Amino acid sequence: MIYRVSYMVRGKVREKKHPGLTRDEDKAPAVGNWVQLGEDLFEVTEVQELIPPMGGFSFLHATCQWIPKEEETPAP
Repeated sequence: MIYRVSYMVRGKVREKKHPGLTRDEDKAPAVGNWVQLGEDLFEVTEVQELIPPMGGFSFLHATCQWIPKEEETPAP
């Protein structure tokens, strides 16, 4: 299954509004996941299915919040 995910960023990133992005993923994002968008790291806070899966594709919307560098910790 291919997940076409629309990532929307809440709030500001280094005092600027982040445009978000859309990209294809092999796994569906889940609340609490961390995702790299460009040079920045974000935490997924909400996931919504936009259109029911069809033909091997699923269309999702994920809301994210920026994780400032000082809050980042190495993944296990």
